[in-house]
Amino acid sequence: MQRNTQTKNKIKQALVQLLNKKNLEEITVSDITRHSQINRGTFYLHYLDKYDLIEKLEEDILTNIQQIFDQPVEKGEENPLIPDRLILNALYYVKDDLAFIKALVEENGDPKFVSTFKKLLTNTVKKYIAHEKNQLPIEKIPNDYAEEILLSSTISILLLWMKKGGEESPELLLTYINYARDTSPTELLQP
Repeated sequence: MQRNTQTKNKIKQALVQLLNKKNLEEITVSDITRHSQINRGTFYLHYLDKYDLIEKLEEDILTNIQQIFDQPVEKGEENPLIPDRLILNALYYVKDDLAFIKALVEENGDPKFVSTFKKLLTNTVKKYIAHEKNQLPIEKIPNDYAEEILLSSTISILLLWMKKGGEESPELLLTYINYARDTSPTELLQP
């Protein structure tokens, strides 16, 4: 089992290195096996092809983040949508796997990953709204527009953080996300 994990980690690290150099579509299984120093047969024991590799790695990330958001909310946790504790746990998860997730969201990565991640966040926010029988705290525009503003700002903050290499702590990023959620866009630009 540990050997399988080591092999999969080598493959994943090779993929990260390759995505930093060239587009996902240009990467071949031979590139991956050469960079990970394993033979093609070993690769095919774990994955059908490079698309299966990407799909399984992305699915693993999204499943783990979903599990974080599915944790029970404790009484007294304040946040009109997703409790800060869960957001912070998700940010730490992303930071722990930042090299790979960053490679996925950058220019050479998988453009579908960002939209799939946004869908996960959308479903999570809707679940919390339905559970709390809440509306988003924006009353002057329809809820679907409010959701889009909230999700787009959150995704943009996350993407910028990843592109900057996760420089800020997850706690500071949580502060930015909450501030963007609670502040109008025109106020954000005020000096």
